[in-house]
Amino acid sequence: MLKVNPYLDNIEVSVIRKIAEAASKYKNIKGGKKLINLTIGEPDLPQSKIIKEETVDYIMDAKLGYSQLGGVLELREEIAKYYKNKYNVDVKPDEIIVTVGSTEGLSTAIKTVILPGDEVITPLPVYPGYEPLIILAGAKLIKVDTSEDDYELTVEILKRYVNEKTKAIILNYPSNPSGVVISEKNRDEILRFARENNLYIISDEVYSEILFEGKHNSFLQNDFRDNVILVNGFSKSHSLTGWRIGYVISSKKIRDYLIKVHQYTVTSASIISQKGALIALKKCSCIDEQVKIYKERAVRVYNKLQDAGINAIKPKGAIYIFVSIGEGNSLKFAEKLLESQRVAVVPGIAFGMDNFIRLSLVSDLDELLKATDRIIEFINSNRV
Repeated sequence: MLKVNPYLDNIEVSVIRKIAEAASKYKNIKGGKKLINLTIGEPDLPQSKIIKEETVDYIMDAKLGYSQLGGVLELREEIAKYYKNKYNVDVKPDEIIVTVGSTEGLSTAIKTVILPGDEVITPLPVYPGYEPLIILAGAKLIKVDTSEDDYELTVEILKRYVNEKTKAIILNYPSNPSGVVISEKNRDEILRFARENNLYIISDEVYSEILFEGKHNSFLQNDFRDNVILVNGFSKSHSLTGWRIGYVISSKKIRDYLIKVHQYTVTSASIISQKGALIALKKCSCIDEQVKIYKERAVRVYNKLQDAGINAIKPKGAIYIFVSIGEGNSLKFAEKLLESQRVAVVPGIAFGMDNFIRLSLVSDLDELLKATDRIIEFINSNRV
């Protein structure tokens, strides 16, 4: 038999996709409760008409050829300007690569800096898309418990796990699935620790613009540029999931290596999607109204759960609520909830925590509150 990459034997299809597919079987069943699907984290808020209309005009008028290597210069200039204006970080266009969504950005970063035998540290709960990429690189993802620190990674925790094999820390704040954000103090201490120990920080900040309180403490800082590879995109902030458009920012030195992996993986991101991203930054950079909607959903659902005596991690950003189910099998819990209440959620085991479930806040408020009522009813009826 012809052989394939042996690392693939250690990778399964995402539990998120599995439960989403299971939910689809209930979609057209007549009678009983209507399915409420809270699995995939795809924003339900509409894409801006300006982005769509002006991109269509561009398609009709322009020659749609290949993008220049690393992305259209005007878009990279606009991204650099955005980070200067919002985060006071000095970024040059030749430190940016426009990618096919943030997922390609993550893949490119990991392929570039992670080698077989390396270890990469990440805090729990962890987005399930990281580990398969680490495994394919021949490395190992070390998941660390942060529950005693309100699910924020700290230097004290890192000191327990860093060894001669540790190559990088992969972070995601605001967090999918918890909505936790990193404090400025912990951010700065982690940055200093990474520099002192020659570690990369791969910072997935795709939810950076969806923040309910305080400010986003980006790991992209002027004094630590050599250690940080930032990954971001437009899927969550502007609901441009199907456009598959993101970007990576790093030092010029690291970018020169990243660009090789990017080029021989995808050649370039779609010129059409890049135009949409450019319009998003120039004309739709303020998403306060969208954030207001997500915040109201998060607060109302969280409060309803709390009133019912059900614990959840209070989200400060992103588009999810991570709900405690106590002791038990989260996959079995999700399957039974789907079967009896027609509510589809993601088992916490997907994020390395089997005593939680994730709710995506991507339905209108009435639908979310209805789903929350069903979850409360299910939990109460199954309490011993």
